[in-house]
Amino acid sequence: MLTINIPVYNIEVNDLARQLLEQAQELKIDFEIRIYDDGSADAIKIKNRELAKTPHVIYHELEQNLGRAAIRNKMGFDSLHKYLLFIDADSKVISERYLENYLKFVTPGCVLCGGTAYSPEKPARQEKILRWVYGRQREAVPAKERNGKKGFIITSNNFLMDGEVFKKIHFREDLGPYGHEDTMLGYDLFCAGINPIHVHNPLEHTGLEDSSVFLEKTRNALENLRYISEKIVDNRSVFCHRVKFLAEYNKITSVVPPFLLRWFFSLFRKVMEKNLTSKNPILCWFDVYKLGYFSMLKRKK
Repeated sequence: MLTINIPVYNIEVNDLARQLLEQAQELKIDFEIRIYDDGSADAIKIKNRELAKTPHVIYHELEQNLGRAAIRNKMGFDSLHKYLLFIDADSKVISERYLENYLKFVTPGCVLCGGTAYSPEKPARQEKILRWVYGRQREAVPAKERNGKKGFIITSNNFLMDGEVFKKIHFREDLGPYGHEDTMLGYDLFCAGINPIHVHNPLEHTGLEDSSVFLEKTRNALENLRYISEKIVDNRSVFCHRVKFLAEYNKITSVVPPFLLRWFFSLFRKVMEKNLTSKNPILCWFDVYKLGYFSMLKRKK
């Protein structure tokens, strides 16, 4: 019936696994929980190894780090059951009917996305605020709104997929370490005529990066997005039209010359970074920051 896949890198997942185990047992379904460690520190491994003694749990430590896409593919191919649920390790179950909520929607060939939630409490540490604000305002989107968007919206932290579909369409492993595996999975599903269904079944994202780390990851992801859009996808016009950031960039640069974006970014980069790492980050500055940095990348090609 159901394989729950939790890839792990330096996160202790005992509580998460036991919550899911309890829910699955109450539903009286055939299930397994696969927990694959992708090169965590020994201290984390020691804590998670306790799960290996638990019925229905397959705990496995990989000999070398595979990366986000490859480990998810390996887990999907190793799975024994028809439906595959992928959950990020830095997730918190916030519904006692989380698994039941998914199973109400499963049908052959389905791809279901449950969504993401964030704590309503502002982080005590200033370094975590940008990631929290961004998550609350941009990622915690209602299912109805997600279903109405035209982009390739797949959030790999919380989605369920028919295993037969996954065998044919899974994560690409040639994108490098800098993100957009989700985007490409959504693109490949779109090209195959498969439309994910977005349901209200969120997990809370608890792994908030420091603001400086989040900005670095954003820059890296933009570099990868440029590479994907120019070198990887077969239908560049469709990809650029349906990926929200690229569509917005093209729309803005049809009015504002790219050299002005680069000039503004060079002049005000430090000012924007100071705001974005402060206790009151303004997301419109984050948007301008991304546009300016992407324009700089485009010039380098």
